[in-house]
Amino acid sequence: MRRVSSRVVGLLLAGVAILAGTGPASAQHNVAGTLASGDGTLDTGEFYDTYDLTGRAGDTVTITLQSADFDAYVFVRGPGDSAFSNDDAEGGGSDAALTFTLPADGTYQIFATSYASGETGAYRLVSSAPAAAASVAAATPRAGSDVLSAGEKVEGTLAQGDDTLQGGEFVDTYNLAGEAGSRVMLSMRSDAFDAYLHASGTGGYEVFNDDAPGGGGNSQLEAQFPADGRLTLVATSFAAGEQGAYTIAVEPVSSGAGRPAGVQGGAPLTLGSEVTGSLPAASTYRLEGQAGQTVRLSLRSEAFDPVLQLAGPDGFTASNDDDPAGDTLDSLLEVMLPASGTYHLTVGTYSGDGTGSFRLAASAGGQAVAQAARPAATSLTPGRAVTGSLAAGDRTFSSGEYSDRYSFSGRRGDRVVFDMASADFDTFLSLYLPDGAIETNDDRAGTEGTDSRLAITLPQDGTYEIAATSYAAAETGSYTLRMGLEDGAGAPMLAEAGEGAGRVFLLSVGVADYTRASPLAMTDDDAAKLTQTLSNMGVLAPGSVTLLNAEATRGAVQAAFGRIASQIGPDDLFLMFFSGHGSKESVDTIMEGDGSAETIEMYDAALRDYELAQLFDQIPARSLLVLDSCFSGGFDTVIKRRTGRMGIFSSDSDLTSLVAEKFQAGGYISMILQQALGGQADGDGNAAITAGELSEYMRTTFYQIAAQGGLSAAVFDRNARQVGSGYQHILVDRGGDGMAYEQVLLRVGAPQVAAR
Repeated sequence: MRRVSSRVVGLLLAGVAILAGTGPASAQHNVAGTLASGDGTLDTGEFYDTYDLTGRAGDTVTITLQSADFDAYVFVRGPGDSAFSNDDAEGGGSDAALTFTLPADGTYQIFATSYASGETGAYRLVSSAPAAAASVAAATPRAGSDVLSAGEKVEGTLAQGDDTLQGGEFVDTYNLAGEAGSRVMLSMRSDAFDAYLHASGTGGYEVFNDDAPGGGGNSQLEAQFPADGRLTLVATSFAAGEQGAYTIAVEPVSSGAGRPAGVQGGAPLTLGSEVTGSLPAASTYRLEGQAGQTVRLSLRSEAFDPVLQLAGPDGFTASNDDDPAGDTLDSLLEVMLPASGTYHLTVGTYSGDGTGSFRLAASAGGQAVAQAARPAATSLTPGRAVTGSLAAGDRTFSSGEYSDRYSFSGRRGDRVVFDMASADFDTFLSLYLPDGAIETNDDRAGTEGTDSRLAITLPQDGTYEIAATSYAAAETGSYTLRMGLEDGAGAPMLAEAGEGAGRVFLLSVGVADYTRASPLAMTDDDAAKLTQTLSNMGVLAPGSVTLLNAEATRGAVQAAFGRIASQIGPDDLFLMFFSGHGSKESVDTIMEGDGSAETIEMYDAALRDYELAQLFDQIPARSLLVLDSCFSGGFDTVIKRRTGRMGIFSSDSDLTSLVAEKFQAGGYISMILQQALGGQADGDGNAAITAGELSEYMRTTFYQIAAQGGLSAAVFDRNARQVGSGYQHILVDRGGDGMAYEQVLLRVGAPQVAAR
């Protein structure tokens, strides 16, 4: 699965056509322009204008973007996936300046934009290059880009000479015109290749789909015209290099103005409240919102896998399948509303045919929610064991497991242990934290039995719930559950902050120069920068390994595990970091109960989640796994396998991850991790970073960035087929048995050494 830049995802996927500049060659070009509503819009909300620069390899080019009206930002994309960007010119101020050497002959696209979303105003773009080598011209739509309206049909052909996406797919681009708020059904049919459609518009709006109902190689999607009544339609193929004839049909969809088809008003929903409903009887709701307001929508059900969709003014849409907190099928959607008006929420199911009750909560920012009535959990007392029984009629998860709920009041810093035992079924424990996060565990670490132990240092004051359930659906029988305060026996190593922690053995892997997959930008830099950061801090163990690009083979990673395992001690920390491609594949092994494995893609081959878990078993020390790759949340099984492990993942197991080009990083998690381990995660200033501090810093910083504009990502099913869209989330997992909240990971007060 190729990763794409969150700032330019609309450009890459939508196949924006750029006409090479034809202006006269000159040593300097000076262009005046204006960012305004109606310009192209990046998916994070910034307006942009594009210009082309044609040049030769080795030429040095300087680009300056000046504005008194907004904080300027300029970036360039060119042949071979080359990319350059800059926010600030030397000397400070709000101008941007960028000097770079052209790596190849060809046309380079200059993007004049702003640092913050929605900024407008006049600017001046100055580009300096060798007089005989380069020319700059404003980009214009490619000739022959047809304008389509509802009710029309067009025939075309994907062939050599067409524009291509980064993955090698040929592409034709069409413009669609329609009334703002109206909706159209777009269908692409071909007998020659597997069709794929993508539609985009102003405000970061985009929808895409690979398959039409009924299967086959056709594609169908429904799109809504934004305020300017314009959409860009990209017709392409699912696989690279496919060619042949196709037909596109545009059909109007009857629907209420400004709301999705089939939604006729809906029941009112107010912020700060929770309602209950049942599918299929009640499924739509109406919410009044204000521009710039942050809204949190939570959809929960133990009867089906819920999906929440939100639609609003100017063609705005957002959806989510999974709560980023982790191990449930609940849906959580956090968005900043782009305009004031009426928003429509649709409750659906992942499979499309589920039924049963649900709870829908809406809040603004940190607003408390008045919860609807729900079954009360039984009180649980530390030191006492309770007996219970799972049986038909108990609460039931959407995947079919019965459960009993118990609650208790906890204080931050309490170390709590839950033990669940049964002779009748394979036990499973889930702990629900006051902030909505979830910790789970299936088995007691180090044993082969079916009993479960979940140990955790409570991160906050409040009411907690523990769910006693089974590993498999519909299992029944009696059990015992005991809650106790841990006495330290068998607990993960816990170093006091004042004592410090051991060395950091780092395995840092970054691949950008793929030859068997589409190349990436700056993912190799992510790995190199992390090594440099820890080296400068003086905590990096000599046995650490950094593997970049062609060095990062499957065999080299396996060998690195062996070398580190032979040197690392029980007081040290093992940190594995990876930035690059991630994928999914169908597997036939008992190691994967759902028949699907997530992978991280080395330079030469894939490394599967269960294979990485086996490598980690060699390491006799506390471990931190950080993956910045698509579908990386599927590697949580590595963390839950043993005590003293913690994982940080850039996306859910079914979602892609994005490139953080705005921050000069291959991924958002990579950039935030370097800041965190560099010292910024030391929240209490005691020169030590704990597991809890790292968790909080990573989550908080990520969602501050995400709040500036939704990080749109693609959703894939277990067969690695794209089934929709969602939003990238960070996952932080301290394991079922727990990496203790106060566990010191590393010290940050070590003497600095000179950077190499």
